[in-house]
Amino acid sequence: MTDSKCFFLIGTLTSIRHSRRVNTPLLEKNRVEALDLVRGIAVCGLVPINSIDFGFGSMLLLYPLDLAGADRTLWMLLMGLGAGKFATLFASLFGAGMILFCGRAEASGRSAASRYLPRLAWLFVIGVLHAYLIWYGDILVSYAVTGFVLFWCRNWSAKVFLIIGSALLFTFVFPLVVGAVICHFVDFPLTEEWTELAVTIRSEGLKETAALTGSWVEQMKARATYALLIHLLGIPLYLFWFAAMFMCFGIALMKSGFFTGGWSDRRLGKTTTLLLVIGLPLTLGGYAVFAYAAPTPVLLIWGYAASFTGMPLVAYGYAGLGVMWSRRENAGILRRSIAAVGRMALTNYIAQSVLLGLIYYGHGLALRGQIQFYEAMLIAPAIWVFQMAASNFWLRHHSHGPLEWLWRRLTYGRTVSIRKSPSPPPLP
Repeated sequence: MTDSKCFFLIGTLTSIRHSRRVNTPLLEKNRVEALDLVRGIAVCGLVPINSIDFGFGSMLLLYPLDLAGADRTLWMLLMGLGAGKFATLFASLFGAGMILFCGRAEASGRSAASRYLPRLAWLFVIGVLHAYLIWYGDILVSYAVTGFVLFWCRNWSAKVFLIIGSALLFTFVFPLVVGAVICHFVDFPLTEEWTELAVTIRSEGLKETAALTGSWVEQMKARATYALLIHLLGIPLYLFWFAAMFMCFGIALMKSGFFTGGWSDRRLGKTTTLLLVIGLPLTLGGYAVFAYAAPTPVLLIWGYAASFTGMPLVAYGYAGLGVMWSRRENAGILRRSIAAVGRMALTNYIAQSVLLGLIYYGHGLALRGQIQFYEAMLIAPAIWVFQMAASNFWLRHHSHGPLEWLWRRLTYGRTVSIRKSPSPPPLP
């Protein structure tokens, strides 16, 4: 065979191999364990916070109106340590995952747009189904919409994304601080107004509970109403900007090497400690104001400003702890189990809604409003154990979670194997 024919044959085979590769999904190898672990921490952390919404209504996420004694203290600790922190991590990891996914697609000769935009479109569909059929508090629709915008900006530098995220955070916090200062100079005859507001909140909460613990049709009417309001008003006015803020931070962290070993242990440890030392007093102090101080406008606004400012600091402190944990040589059963939950984040997120719906809504046990706050919070560890065990078991035999497989199947428009390939026999 002449050299020209040899080169022609090699080029043809390479072209065939390349064309086949372009039309197949990326393999799930070389995973970043830190991302899986922090994502697992985020998914687990959502359970007690979402349990409050399912079991008592969303107003309890804002103020402990009907809680007293130990329940109020438990509420303060749970909200101070958890409210918004794990949603922040979830959004940030979504941004980080976008950079990783698109980078790997482009490095292998694929078009990032042809792969990632259909992925976002199908996430939007999954989120809509989740919101209207299972739980109106869905966050996937917001992520899909926000991700579509940030996709076109993905090649900006980490510094630019950090500046944008910081500017959005300032935009959220600054009006609260200004409002609190203004309230110092305004007299509010609050007693009667607060009493009337509390009565209205309780009345609306009872109506919502009656609907969600009723028949499936009654649930659907309430769920569709709330979901539609969130999609038409909540996303453009708040949720898009909230998600964009933390996706920008997540992209900046990913580009800086935070999740992929680019930070030294010393830098990572010092940053994590600083974030938690500053953030925890702010967020715990803010929720302590809600729990124990008189409900005056000044204190409430200062409380929200403090808790919102501390929220991302604590969230990224948790992320730092997760990354440091992932670097330890001995991966114990707990770390492997949480990472498994993170590998199946979409499946576990939707499954949490299904489980909580079966516990609190009318098509299940209808326990919404029927149990004490501390009793409801005991459900969260049970869900953690179940999802860790189920995720570990599933991933022993499968390469993807069930919904992750479906998402990939829809994205690529072709069959994607879900069974784990058998390991090759060891060399003699």
